Amino acid sequence: MAIRQEVPTLIDLARNCLIHNPFKKGTEVPNMILSQDLFVTYKWRQEPVLKGASGSFRNKALILGPNGSGKTTFFRAICALTNIASGRILIDERSVEDIYASKGILSMNFPEVYTLIGSNVFDVIRLYTDLSDGDPGLALSIIEDFGIDLGFLRKRKLSELSSGQIKIVCTALALALKTKHVLLDEPFEELDPAKKGRMVKHLNQYDGVILVNTHETWLLKNLQNWEVFFMFEGILYGPLLVEELLKARISMIDEPDSLLRLKLMDKTVSLVRGEGRGTLLTSLENLDRIYELAEGE
Repeated sequence: MAIRQEVPTLIDLARNCLIHNPFKKGTEVPNMILSQDLFVTYKWRQEPVLKGASGSFRNKALILGPNGSGKTTFFRAICALTNIASGRILIDERSVEDIYASKGILSMNFPEVYTLIGSNVFDVIRLYTDLSDGDPGLALSIIEDFGIDLGFLRKRKLSELSSGQIKIVCTALALALKTKHVLLDEPFEELDPAKKGRMVKHLNQYDGVILVNTHETWLLKNLQNWEVFFMFEGILYGPLLVEELLKARISMIDEPDSLLRLKLMDKTVSLVRGEGRGTLLTSLENLDRIYELAEGE
């Protein structure tokens, strides 16, 4: 039976900035997001999008997976933006429902969270950071670092920006809200190589728990101290450390000494150490290409 969970409206999302942190002062609560056996199914499709996704996230973590693997749905479930069929999500040992509309816990870069009001982008930044005790200066400095003029933001609504500009603004705002946990959905999408490098810099400088999902494998060499999870066809695998993956190879067979085994198109795919076996993971421009490798076998 599906779990009855109210999907928040945009007004509800704005309230996340208004209510104080529910944890009492002096209470030691671990910074952790925990997903346990999570299933999500959309009405228009019979097969679940998420199939028992389980994992714990304590520091900075990267979720790598091809497009359509369920990464965005996983983040939306954590944010209570979509209903879950079964399983549960705990944030700092409390259910999503318990911390719902609480300030200082969770921020994300989904544009719909920040399009509640019809104000210009500059005013939206000031409003959300003021309501959440965030840092508007941090948001604006990050945005300026990408070459976006602040005067321009006073004349445009968020919906009037380019897709790349929207990604930058929403990511900067998520970081500037100063929450314990930040979820960033494809923050490198629509950015040129130079801007992707700047985004990596800001993520590495952030002091807190960050979950980033992406299909781009080049990031590994720039995120040395991060954990890495993989998501394929709605299943979450891992974690591994970035340093374990820099020389890892993708083998299209079940290897006995693999770092990790993945299921892909009813095949077992192995991540292995060493030279000469399979395709170097970091040689793939993105994980969408793994299907080409699987079909070639």
